[in-house]
Amino acid sequence: MDVICFLQEDEPRLIQEYGEYVHFDLKRIIWSLTILHQDISENRLLTVFHGKAPDTQSWNKFLLGLYEEKNQWLSAVWLHAECYMYRRIWAIFNRSYTLKNYDYFSQQKISGAILYKDLMLNARNSTKGLERSEENLQFMLQLSLWGNQNWDLSREEDILTLIDEQEHNLLVDESAICWRLLTETTLKPIYLDIVCNNAGFELFADFLLAEYIIETGLAQRVRFHVKPIPWFIKDATQLDITWLLRYLCTHEFPQLAAFGRRLRGFVRDRSIIICKDTNFWTSPREFSAMKKLCPCLYLTLSEASLVIFKGDHNYRKLLGDINWDWVTPFKDCLKGFLPTSLCALRPIKTDIYCGLPTCMVEWQTDDNPKWMTTGEKAVIQVAIKSRP
Repeated sequence: MDVICFLQEDEPRLIQEYGEYVHFDLKRIIWSLTILHQDISENRLLTVFHGKAPDTQSWNKFLLGLYEEKNQWLSAVWLHAECYMYRRIWAIFNRSYTLKNYDYFSQQKISGAILYKDLMLNARNSTKGLERSEENLQFMLQLSLWGNQNWDLSREEDILTLIDEQEHNLLVDESAICWRLLTETTLKPIYLDIVCNNAGFELFADFLLAEYIIETGLAQRVRFHVKPIPWFIKDATQLDITWLLRYLCTHEFPQLAAFGRRLRGFVRDRSIIICKDTNFWTSPREFSAMKKLCPCLYLTLSEASLVIFKGDHNYRKLLGDINWDWVTPFKDCLKGFLPTSLCALRPIKTDIYCGLPTCMVEWQTDDNPKWMTTGEKAVIQVAIKSRP
């Protein structure tokens, strides 16, 4: 496993930061990770968790409720197996003495963010002071959508040009509906929630979107929802937000430093709210189960005029990881999950999708049979909740 190689290479730095006992903790962690690797390769059962973590009971209830053929690594539902693997990795570290709160994916996320510093400056300069308009909101949503792309950093074009070039890759674009939802809402104050995906440049783009929303008065509060534990390697956590704000505030580029201070000001006056961790975001459950299993989170989302769900993983949970007919409307595939109006910003990385125009899948497949796994194509889809 890559994480084992990383830990072995990073041991000297970890000892320097966390103390000599790290050496013994790492031995136990690597041994446990090796067992996990063997469990996967030998298609063993997904065993229950032990310990007193807040989500242990709910995870075990879920695992014990699986049919036998769906409770093994190679025959389990893909989404369930993925979530279980990352939860088990966290459990291994959580049992350690020195590395209990260590984010074992942090160095990868940090190095990725630093690599994109010039693109951050480009994006900041291009979006600062944008006027309130439907067209500009659509652009900011697309910037947030494409934030997790592997950009060609050798190119010097303005970010506006780079986003415009993605137009042919956007298979569905319902972003104009978001303008109407925010400008015609009767809810006061206006909240917009972002269920985040990746850290690094994508999280930076999410903060650019939040600033635009606040500055133009499209909402008074923007709430960020992040993962409570290290998740799917790049997923954003509260530690990633703390790091990004500190990185920006102390940046060598004065424009980024000023942006970082501005964001901190928004956090202080609660224009931007970093929501309390909830384990539902890292559970194996689809979002249609939220109202029953996590009613407080469901109620929080219902307060917003619009909730933006970022990324492929969140999209799969919205659809219950079901292979719907690709022309079935997005709203009809949510299995009743609609606490408020929803917008999905989703680069397509798995063969689960819906709400596509007739013949779109055939056209894309003729052009590239693997189009649904590259992340080069994307959708912006909206489900509207009618309010009295």
